[in-house]
Amino acid sequence: MLKILIVEDEQEKRRLIAAAVLGTQGINEEDVEYATDVSAAKRAIRRCRFDLVILDINLPEKPDAYATAGAGLQVVSFIKNNVAAKPPGYLVGMTAYDESADAAADEFASPLWKLVRFSYTENGWKQSLELALEYLVQKHRPPYVSDGKTYHTDLAIFTALDEELESVLALNANWSQEVVAHDHARYYVGTFASQHRPMRVVAVAAPRMGMPPAAAVAAKLISTFRPRTLVIAGICAGVRGKTELGDILIADPCFDWGSGKWVRDETTSELRFRPAPYQWRLDERLRAGARAVALTPGILDGIHRQFEGARPAKTPRVIIDAMASGASVLQAARLVDDVRDQHKNLVGVEMESYAVFTAAEYASEPRPACIAIKSVCDFGDETKSDDAHTYASYTSAQFLHSFATEFLAGEEVA
Repeated sequence: MLKILIVEDEQEKRRLIAAAVLGTQGINEEDVEYATDVSAAKRAIRRCRFDLVILDINLPEKPDAYATAGAGLQVVSFIKNNVAAKPPGYLVGMTAYDESADAAADEFASPLWKLVRFSYTENGWKQSLELALEYLVQKHRPPYVSDGKTYHTDLAIFTALDEELESVLALNANWSQEVVAHDHARYYVGTFASQHRPMRVVAVAAPRMGMPPAAAVAAKLISTFRPRTLVIAGICAGVRGKTELGDILIADPCFDWGSGKWVRDETTSELRFRPAPYQWRLDERLRAGARAVALTPGILDGIHRQFEGARPAKTPRVIIDAMASGASVLQAARLVDDVRDQHKNLVGVEMESYAVFTAAEYASEPRPACIAIKSVCDFGDETKSDDAHTYASYTSAQFLHSFATEFLAGEEVA
């Protein structure tokens, strides 16, 4: 996600500059912020690292002041000399006046900074700016270089199966495939519309089920796209008696049911498994958000009603409780009971979430917050079938969309 700051106090000049910026393919309105005086520009640069700052050389120092020749150079000095500033990737200075251009020449001697002469009657400045913007857009593609602070994608979605990914790609996001150099994974990028703000989204499916592929793909997804939030979507086995087909399970905690050691009983000489279920907990902010969305009137009823196909009679519920991940597909009630013995509140079993949580926890900064949103497609016993896969994939994806657009998009983003 590009971040551009336009610092300009003259309304018509600001309109022309903004039109040139937004006319560049790959730059959208949500990429651009505005400041009209020196103080506001400093606050913005203190708060955020912009990829590009377009700076008028003549600016008011404060909102209630008149423009002063050369006052914009205070912003340049702030970027250079103040440790609180987050230096932008590129800086373009702009002025229509000879004396201001002369005063700014030395300050813009850096090869990464450019001074442009603005004119209402000639388009030379526009062409120069457009060339810089096109280069910036081309350069600003994944894999994104991390500065330890900046997120480049709002939401990343991991699935373990292509059919789970298909339900995600059925969501309205104007999806397109994003080719990442030297990476054979198929990434899809899009934008979720929301009443709060657009959400930039990327989705990918692992090449195979299981925790090793999940960990590898999730680590690549994080390092390549730098998402603020990472969601594991798809299907899982539910615990019979606690869940129904289509119920949406949110893992808290999530643990590896195969973690532990085998020992020989000294009395019976039988091998026994001693579990060591180290757990990842759900961030309380995400837990509260998921619960709030689940309680929003009409959301779960709408998800159930709008599914085109055979569906259970009951509206799905959202259940936030313990889920277990493991390396094996379970298709025997006794095995599910063995896993259930590891946590009294177990509601679901699947094969990837613990690995994805681990990838997020051990990622380099900035790390994403992680949440697993999976829907029950069977109960992991002898009655296991694929009949409810489509419905469960659908309910998971649809609730994910509501969670993103109703809660995540509504959070204040720095």
